[in-house]
Amino acid sequence: MRIVHISDLHFGEELIREKVEKAVRQINEIEPDLLVITGDLSCWGIHSEMRDAYETLLDLKPDYIAVPGNHDARNIGYEFFQLYFGETKKYWKNDVVSLIAADSTQPDLDDGYIGKEQRDWIVSKIRKDRFNILALHHHIAPIPKTGRERNVLIDAGEMVELLIANGISAVLAGHRHMPYSLRLMRTHVIHAGTLGSFKVLGMPDHNYNVIEIKDNTLTLKLRFVDYGEVEIGRYTINPETPESISVYQRIAKPKKVLFLSRSNDCRTKIAEAIFNHISPNNMLAVSAGIEPAQDLDLRAVATMRELGLKINGKPRKFSEDMVSDFDAIVEFDELGVGEFWDVKKPSSAEEYREVRSEIWRRVEELVKRLLA
Repeated sequence: MRIVHISDLHFGEELIREKVEKAVRQINEIEPDLLVITGDLSCWGIHSEMRDAYETLLDLKPDYIAVPGNHDARNIGYEFFQLYFGETKKYWKNDVVSLIAADSTQPDLDDGYIGKEQRDWIVSKIRKDRFNILALHHHIAPIPKTGRERNVLIDAGEMVELLIANGISAVLAGHRHMPYSLRLMRTHVIHAGTLGSFKVLGMPDHNYNVIEIKDNTLTLKLRFVDYGEVEIGRYTINPETPESISVYQRIAKPKKVLFLSRSNDCRTKIAEAIFNHISPNNMLAVSAGIEPAQDLDLRAVATMRELGLKINGKPRKFSEDMVSDFDAIVEFDELGVGEFWDVKKPSSAEEYREVRSEIWRRVEELVKRLLA
């Protein structure tokens, strides 16, 4: 599988046309399976620039997928982009690769942003049986010699976690005209320089990337339009999620616990109050019963008040639809729904205190397990 990756052509006032036209001829000779263009086809997003880019790229033999850059999103340029290059986000796959092309632009703003809705869309396109590649314009991580670090995505942190946790093998990006590659745990982030702008940063010539994927190896070459190519490196593609990422996600994830009994009796209400008192802020407990009592157990209320804790709300009715809402279910009667705690119903004031102590101990253990 061979991919050519170009970026930042900048048709318009920055364009050096002969560089792009020569690169088009070279790409046709390379015969890639796919050409990926990561944005900034224009300078100002105006119609004449987009049309010029479109007509020049008609000479390409391979199929190509293009996403917009910040320059393409200026002056309603995204409408002209869609006219000539299709939707601003796209999906392409073959037997080897799943390519997810995302739109990181915002109209008339240079800052890049993906957003939750598009992040969810990216995750939905990931295929476990293929090498997943994400293409976008903006930087996910800072790279040297590109100036201010604000050139990274506004939601770069969320994107880094998405990449590592969901099996993205590589990222293709552009934006600051500096070819560079780095590895974020198991994800290879590959930046292309500028193919057409006179603003060539840190390199002797306009350039683009040639990527070969074979077996579990990605080979990256930097191709100069007039000075040949240099092999940047060969990288092993590792599809397994690093354990540290799953640990961080598990700890940070909000967790909800249900304490259940036949009547939502004092044991479940005591457990609910204790859990919500001692658990971290990202955890919540509620209690319910199959056939809940009509009123609160006043002895339980008094027992918890001794510790300055309050039992809130009347007994709640349990329904099977609730099960999927919870990360853990604890039952005080054997109902076959969750983990069973063998704690007997109290009758005397002393037994209420004993039950309170026993439930407190068990809740502490439960919180530790949910954090582990």
